[in-house]
Amino acid sequence: MTILADYYDGKSAKRIAATITVVGDVVVVAREGGSSEYRLATVRVQPQLKGTPRRIEFPDGSAAIAEDHAAVESALGVGGVQTLAHRLESHLGFVFTALIGVVVAVTLGYLYGVPWAAREIAQHLPMDIESQIAEAGMKSLDGAIFEPTALDADTRAKIAAAFIGMRTATALPSTVRLEFRDGGWIGANALALPGGVVVVTDQLVKAMPGLDETVAVLAHELGHVQHRHSLRHLLQDSITALAAAAIYGDVASLSGIAVTAPTVLVHNGYSREFEREADTFAFDLLKKTGRSPKAFATAMRALESV
Repeated sequence: MTILADYYDGKSAKRIAATITVVGDVVVVAREGGSSEYRLATVRVQPQLKGTPRRIEFPDGSAAIAEDHAAVESALGVGGVQTLAHRLESHLGFVFTALIGVVVAVTLGYLYGVPWAAREIAQHLPMDIESQIAEAGMKSLDGAIFEPTALDADTRAKIAAAFIGMRTATALPSTVRLEFRDGGWIGANALALPGGVVVVTDQLVKAMPGLDETVAVLAHELGHVQHRHSLRHLLQDSITALAAAAIYGDVASLSGIAVTAPTVLVHNGYSREFEREADTFAFDLLKKTGRSPKAFATAMRALESV
C-alpha cells in the first residue's frame, strides 16, 4: 500500500510531496529529487489524535505528514488507537467528567486550599518582611485616609498604658504597637495591620462610653494580631502573590501586597472564622487582665449607634 504524504527533510521548512511504500521490512520514501530507504523497525509513527494528521519520523531526522490514517496503520503496522489521550478525547463522557473534575478541584482549592496556604505562609513568614508590609501600609493609609490624631495627650497615655499591659499579658512581641489617627471618612474604627500595628481612630475613642470599652476593642484587634489575620486575609485576596510565594518561595514578591493592604483592610471585613477567633482571644485576655468581657458587648452597641 502506498501512502501519500508531505515530506520534510528536517533541515528546512520546505514541504515536498512524497509517497511512502513498504517493501518487506524496508520503507521507501520517494519524492522529487530522489528517494530514501529505512528499516521498518527504525521508523516511528506518532500516536493518533482525532482530527490531526499522522506524523511519521525517520531515523535521519526527516519526517512525513500523512492524512490517511488507515493507510498508515495498514502499511506501517500500527494500531488505530494507541494512547489513553486518544481514547479519552474520543468519548465525550470522559471529557465532561474531566471538566467537572477540574471545576470541583478549582472550587475546593479556592475554598480550602488557598486559606490553608495563606495560613501556612503567614505562620512561616519572617516578621521583618511582615513589618515592611505594615510600614508601607501605614504610609499609604496616612497619605490617603488618615490625619494626625487630635486626641489629648492624657487620653492617649491612658489608652496606650492599657494596651501595653494587655500586650505584656500575652506572648506578643514588644514590636506590636498602637497608633492613634483621625479616621477621616472611615470614622469610628480600629484595625490591625500585618506586623503588629494596631490603629485606633479618634472617632472610635470618642464613641466609647469609657476606657474599658476602648480597651476591649483593642483586645479584639490584638486577637487579629495574634492569629496574623491581616496577613492571611491579604494573602488570600492576593492570589498571584500567594502562588509566587507558595510555588517559587519568592518571599520578596510579598512586598507588593503592601500596595493593596489599605484597600483590602479598610473596605473588606474579616471572615466569620477570623472574627470568632479574635473575639475568643479578646474575652480571654480581658479576663486575664482583670477586665470584664461585658465591656466588649457595650463597645459593639456603642459602635452600632454611631
